[in-house]
Amino acid sequence: MLTPPRVSVLMTTWNGAGLLRQSIDSVLAQTMPAFELVVVDDASTDATAAILAGIGDARLRVLRSASNLGVVAARNFGFAACDAPLVAMLDHDDLCAPDRLAQQVARLDAEPALVAVGSGQYNLHDDGSRRGTDHPAVTSPLLLRWMLHVDNPLAWSSLMLRRGAVLRLGAFVRPAYEYADDFDLLHRLLQIGEIGRIDAPLVTYRFHANNTSRHRAAAMTDHAANLLGEVYRPWFGDDAAAAAARLVIRHLCDRQPVTDGATLAQLGTVMQRLLDCFCAAHAADADTAAPVHAHAAAMWWRVVRAATRSGRPWLVTQYAGLAGLRRGFRPAASDIAVSLGIGAARALLRR
Repeated sequence: MLTPPRVSVLMTTWNGAGLLRQSIDSVLAQTMPAFELVVVDDASTDATAAILAGIGDARLRVLRSASNLGVVAARNFGFAACDAPLVAMLDHDDLCAPDRLAQQVARLDAEPALVAVGSGQYNLHDDGSRRGTDHPAVTSPLLLRWMLHVDNPLAWSSLMLRRGAVLRLGAFVRPAYEYADDFDLLHRLLQIGEIGRIDAPLVTYRFHANNTSRHRAAAMTDHAANLLGEVYRPWFGDDAAAAAARLVIRHLCDRQPVTDGATLAQLGTVMQRLLDCFCAAHAADADTAAPVHAHAAAMWWRVVRAATRSGRPWLVTQYAGLAGLRRGFRPAASDIAVSLGIGAARALLRR
């Protein structure tokens, strides 16, 4: 008799034949045996169907849609077919570490208050280099909750969710937030429980020419900003919330440099208000709030640093203007000096 799976791994694919087999192999090589891999072939027209048909593993279940559904509908189609109490995500071009499922199941078993757990990640770039992210090396549920107000620190492919928690939401991923549907799902899950992260990099996100984040960047940005606008509304009011969300998505999430002093000052004011309101809303005392303040301060320096290095060295003076955004983090003197030098050189080149 087959052991019922503890985890359903959900993968959707559309014309992903070039990278699909490696991603599937990384799942089938897991050290934890009690899982199923549910792959939705969203009406691919390349060799995807042949690749899937050639994998003789009983843990693999293939669903094929009659017509192309798109990413959100395909994910919902696949989620409805998942049988296990835990559901792990993996895009067709990403990779799992061999003990990814085992580590995430152990974390969820040990912490019943968590409704989801992600992990750290490596980014594999087109040139073959593999690097980590600029997110904090050590996290907590409170810090993750804060980070989700200013960024998306958890890749879709790193997530494992309690299926029962998702069912309580009434919907898995929502079409109105397509391409930012993972961000929306995480914020809805925060309404019913906590989200954790295993800080070790258990997944590898592969950057390539066909990434959705490259081809659908505008829609992703718009939908993420709409979502944060709703989240910010109680703290900013209707009109200001939308403007604040646009600033945060552009400069904190998308890492676009600020290019003028007025926008930099406005962004700093938004960050300070978010920090104050978040800490008040979660009754965070000095000790529990310390990592949140340190993260906000590091982000503020990152923003000022990028603005300075973009060819506007005078913008570095704005860093000291908001004392509340300098608690728990201090940039190295060498970083400041190098940033000023790069900014001055680029300013000269623009003349």
